[in-house]
Amino acid sequence: MAEKIKILVIDDEPSVVDAVRLILNDNGYDAVGVMTGRDGIEEGKRARFDVTITDLRLPDMSGLDVLRWIRSEDPQSRVIIITSHSTPEVLMKARNAGAVDVLPKPFSPSELIQMVNHALTIH
Repeated sequence: MAEKIKILVIDDEPSVVDAVRLILNDNGYDAVGVMTGRDGIEEGKRARFDVTITDLRLPDMSGLDVLRWIRSEDPQSRVIIITSHSTPEVLMKARNAGAVDVLPKPFSPSELIQMVNHALTIH
């Protein structure tokens, strides 16, 4: 049996982490959730994730900082930024830093799964 696709979820709102993990796990993914950028980086040091979903605004650092760290460790990694502060400038910064895309909050379960599936098709 093939291994499940591993996804790391980083958001400072427990309800967001729980909801995203539940949606992903219900759709056959193996999702792990943390609430700070530092904890996300620590998880990234322990295990390789196929996709990371990180909030733009975290209590200890920017989601872009997490993205840059992940990309420096694994240039092929796929990162999706989620934010309730989506602007064209944010979108440009995220893409320039190597994000697959930006998913504005609030988002539906189907939008989340569609974005993850899209990320997994990128090499």
